[in-house]
Amino acid sequence: MQKCRVHGCGKKAEYEAFLYDVYPYAAFADVFFQQDFTCPDLCAEHMVENELQSKGIRQPRGYIRYPHTNRDQAQGFTIYRPLKGR
Repeated sequence: MQKCRVHGCGKKAEYEAFLYDVYPYAAFADVFFQQDFTCPDLCAEHMVENELQSKGIRQPRGYIRYPHTNRDQAQGFTIYRPLKGR
């Protein structure tokens, strides 16, 4: 069983976190999509908290500050994929 990776939580993880960004103005438009290794797994409670407490605008090449994910402060934003059935 995967566990939530928020410090001190330990609940069952229900979501995987990914960093997502789009480079629309490059010579060849490109998409960045990679698992967020700074906090790869979240329980439902911390996924919701992560979004409600985020600060910034969800847009390509933008920057959002999250309480749990994207601790390396990459551009773009966090998206989530349910772990059910895995």
